[in-house]
Amino acid sequence: MKCINSVVPPNIRALNEAVSIVANVSRSEANTLIEMGAVWAKMETLTDDDVLDQYYQTDSSAAIKYADFAPGWGAGDYGLGSSDEEDEETLEEYVERQMSLRYRRILTPSTIEPGTDIRVYPHPRRFPSCYDFADPNRLLYEDTTFIVVDKPPMLPSQPEPSNYEECCPGCVNTLLGPFKTIAGEDVARPLICHRVDSCVGGCLVLSKDGNGQRVFSDLQRQRKIKKLYLAVTTEPVPLGMHVHWMWGSLNARGQSGGTPCQFVSHTPPVSRKKAKSWIRCVLEVVKCEPIAINKEDGHTYDPGDKQHYQSTIRLVTGRKHQVRAQLASLGCPLIRDTLYEAISGMTLEDLEDEDSEERMDEALANVRVPTEPIGLQAHAILFAGVRAKARTPWWGDGIAKTRV
Repeated sequence: MKCINSVVPPNIRALNEAVSIVANVSRSEANTLIEMGAVWAKMETLTDDDVLDQYYQTDSSAAIKYADFAPGWGAGDYGLGSSDEEDEETLEEYVERQMSLRYRRILTPSTIEPGTDIRVYPHPRRFPSCYDFADPNRLLYEDTTFIVVDKPPMLPSQPEPSNYEECCPGCVNTLLGPFKTIAGEDVARPLICHRVDSCVGGCLVLSKDGNGQRVFSDLQRQRKIKKLYLAVTTEPVPLGMHVHWMWGSLNARGQSGGTPCQFVSHTPPVSRKKAKSWIRCVLEVVKCEPIAINKEDGHTYDPGDKQHYQSTIRLVTGRKHQVRAQLASLGCPLIRDTLYEAISGMTLEDLEDEDSEERMDEALANVRVPTEPIGLQAHAILFAGVRAKARTPWWGDGIAKTRV
């Protein structure tokens, strides 16, 4: 996804005109890019309140309007993409990190000072699955604080750098809203409480206000949120509790020095001191049974002649790519998971052997971010009296169908 970094030309004060010149598009196309969230500007340091207002306020005036929730927010205990409790990112830490960012997303056509650095994504990433939320049955639960939806696969939980609208909060608000607060006021835009990988569908919790986010975070930290996943593999997954370990440095996925996928160790740290460098991952495989996937069942996956297995998994801890990484380490990668298929059966113990390390390097060269839904669904979630279950996953109900 290419972006253009430039400077607002002299004597230009209208943002859409600047974008039009920089990206070589029409004024109308420039307005579309701005409204989609594909335009960023480098700004002076903001106050704490200014940064928070970027997300919580929805003023539609002609003043510059920003969108926060930059990638990586909630890297703590906020769901599937969360890390260890001690690493949880608080709201205060989030504000501090946002303050250090060079660019802010601008969401409304507005005036801007000549000489301002801007960043434009002329070809934003699009997510057609956003419009699956036009189906009202994707709203699984709603009360005065929380909203639970059945997220379609191939839709990001939070905004991409080039697209602020086609993500769960934006699509849910546009296609399933408007929602009402306890005071009867319209919710400007729901806030995400945790993340589910883009290529994964299923239960996603949003809040109508910041207080709901904080409540969910507290429940997560207290381990009072229960999550069930459905996983499909071509190898049977061993039943029972699986405890593996992620190396803390490798947990910096997508950052400098991090790998695109997660490796785990099956051997616990030898001492409490060494354990501080590791992140414990725990899940329980409650059930694993053979299923049938029908080729002509509304999806493009070809099951071939392979036997497939559907596992019901209780998530005990929530780490980055945890289910995907742990099952791959057991030699049972999820179907279509091109990020983990190549490293199936590999663990961090392989680094102790030179030949195995070489094979691991070769495998890493073949990992790819999935471009299709993978065999994983966030099937059910229970917390604070809320119970929600996703609908039938994309691979079907597992029952073999015979032609009449």
